[in-house]
Amino acid sequence: MLTTLWGRQIAHLPKWANSGVAAAPSILAVRQKPPPQSSLVHSASFSFKHSQLARAAAGPLIMAERELIGNDKLVLRGLHFHGFHGVKQEEKTLGQKFVVDVDAWMDLSTAGETDSISDTVSYTDIYRIVKDVVEGPSQNLLESVAHRIASATLLEFQQISAVRVEVKKPHVAVQGILDYLGVEIVRYRKDKAGSSPGAPLH
Repeated sequence: MLTTLWGRQIAHLPKWANSGVAAAPSILAVRQKPPPQSSLVHSASFSFKHSQLARAAAGPLIMAERELIGNDKLVLRGLHFHGFHGVKQEEKTLGQKFVVDVDAWMDLSTAGETDSISDTVSYTDIYRIVKDVVEGPSQNLLESVAHRIASATLLEFQQISAVRVEVKKPHVAVQGILDYLGVEIVRYRKDKAGSSPGAPLH
């Protein structure tokens, strides 16, 4: 009985199975035709030109930032104020805490030699500007708060060539663990020709 069943199964096997040679269905490999050489040249040319334009646009700003590294500056850190800035109505009504950091670039060599307050800018004067802005009229965006601080600082103190302002909001209605959310901007004084990188202020 077993011999009969085995014979029937063998009879239904494909011919390559009965030959005793291991075989498998063949796989047809399709070679994809490469793109025309002209399209490759065009793509490479576009990519190169795009990177050139991007570097050229960012060049003045990058150079200006490099010039600030290692230069003299006044530093104010962790200035805490209660303000009423934000888009939501409760932010404008109840207010919340804001923390501000400021860097103000200027030549401090003369003040270092003379030890005279008249040859520098007092920290308290910059502090007053920050306080007036943060505790002043409500703004919708932190970007506007930072811009007003930077603008007022450059406008009042001609000795300052650039200013960095970071405005942080520690208490934010976000479902997650965080220290703060905020913005950071850098603004430069216009040169004599009337142009300078980094969104200069008037």
